[in-house]
Amino acid sequence: MSVFARLVLVLLLAVAVPTAAWAGVEPEDPEELYEQGLRQMKRGYYDEAVISFEKVRNHFPFNKYSVLSELRVADCLFEKASYLEAVDSYRQFTRLHPRHPEVDYAVYRTARAEFKLAPTVPQRDQQHTTLGIRFVNDFEQRFPESEYLDEVKRLRFKAERRLGRAATQIGNFYWKQKSFGAAERRYRIALDDYPEAPTMGKAAYRRALCLVKLERVPEASEALTALVAVDAEGRWGKRAAAMLEKVAAMPAPEPKPVEAPAVSATEEAPPEGG
Repeated sequence: MSVFARLVLVLLLAVAVPTAAWAGVEPEDPEELYEQGLRQMKRGYYDEAVISFEKVRNHFPFNKYSVLSELRVADCLFEKASYLEAVDSYRQFTRLHPRHPEVDYAVYRTARAEFKLAPTVPQRDQQHTTLGIRFVNDFEQRFPESEYLDEVKRLRFKAERRLGRAATQIGNFYWKQKSFGAAERRYRIALDDYPEAPTMGKAAYRRALCLVKLERVPEASEALTALVAVDAEGRWGKRAAAMLEKVAAMPAPEPKPVEAPAVSATEEAPPEGG
């Protein structure tokens, strides 16, 4: 082979090899890249899926699949249990694309991620549960017709049950300490903040008992009557009805005498007839 022929062959290989190596490594079509990421995500290859979605975002920033890839990256983070990062990604998506057709999904998933970050034990810090409730409130106000509304309502129920239990357990702590004034306040806060929580029957009943202990019988009677009205056939409603009969038979507490204010040594008593 002549020197010229060898030179031509070397040049052809130099051009052909990179082209062949580049071809087939990754698709150049954004939709194809996006679908590749979806397949990887479905199989649980979340890191690989993120790489595919990031390629769409970097190489095709003005394509519709670029916006969808932002959302799918957040989904990958959620599925990897990287919930803090997922919250940030979902919130960024809602800020950048407030009119996108899937913005309701992003808000819904933000709430779910916050609830995932919250401890399931009610006694522990429930900051993320409270944040999740905020996103639920935002969702219900903005997307009353969303397909995710039923799931959001289930999230609310679980969150309020957890927060209601936490608030009620603080009241139970004071109850065991026989600090009935503090217990009554805690039960009342729980009832005001989480009236639909499953633990509220017990909180309402215990609050009424605290009022009895504090000799605030009219208030106790009112609280028991209200509990019977909303839960006549339930466990706590029946207990309230039985207690209401006992409270009705109690003698009214005698009014406490009003003591005259003491006169200090530096003050002079007013003259008689003055």
